[in-house]
Amino acid sequence: MGWKTSLILIESSDNNVSDAQILKSLGIGEIESQSDSSFDECINLDDGSIGIGRYNGNIIISDGYCITEKSLEMPLSLRLCKEERQLCKLFPTSEIVTVACHSTSNYHGYSLIQNGKKLRLKTISDGERVKSYGKRTKEEEEIYKDSFVKKKATYWKSELDPEEDVGEEQIMEDFTFEIAKRRLGGRLDGAEGLDILSQPFIKCFPVKPIKLTEQDEVSKKTSWKTYAIIITVVLLWQLFKRFF
Repeated sequence: MGWKTSLILIESSDNNVSDAQILKSLGIGEIESQSDSSFDECINLDDGSIGIGRYNGNIIISDGYCITEKSLEMPLSLRLCKEERQLCKLFPTSEIVTVACHSTSNYHGYSLIQNGKKLRLKTISDGERVKSYGKRTKEEEEIYKDSFVKKKATYWKSELDPEEDVGEEQIMEDFTFEIAKRRLGGRLDGAEGLDILSQPFIKCFPVKPIKLTEQDEVSKKTSWKTYAIIITVVLLWQLFKRFF
């Protein structure tokens, strides 16, 4: 199964913070309409809406990579972006985890904030070097313990073929969903995922829809390029079998 999602997970012991306050802190303007939905239906939003729900003592925000990009892609350090600073004002002592992944480009990224300070930030995708700031989390350490370094890159032995080396970008799900598990209590791609994804969500449509980011556009272009290459190879193979 391919995954494309971007989530902000906020530890929430204060039930007095409303959805409207949270959305305002993220720079979301007036809401034109909203509808009942589920986490599963909001896992990958690309229609200018934003999803918000609650699970396991956390607030979950699904944003179609329009806000999370500012946390994961724009900083070149552990500095908080504007939206993160605003969230920390609402939740000054909470742990805030941001995660994102796109299967078409083997992209994954995540950040960890505790008590108003960003402690960890990492992103990687096909053809890109790892961007890593801060100390590894306990979840990362568990994954990295089976890795090895070759030509300054990190690899793991494939579970399917011991002779094959697997690059860091290829184990996107392990990193993404283990980090998310910190707050959700289970992996979205595991047995617990069915219960988590069935949780009720509110899908909100701002008066000014959230715009697709450059990462979304790149992902779409990458996807179409991939399909075009596959189709071309299939057609060439069919021609080869017919004439040779």
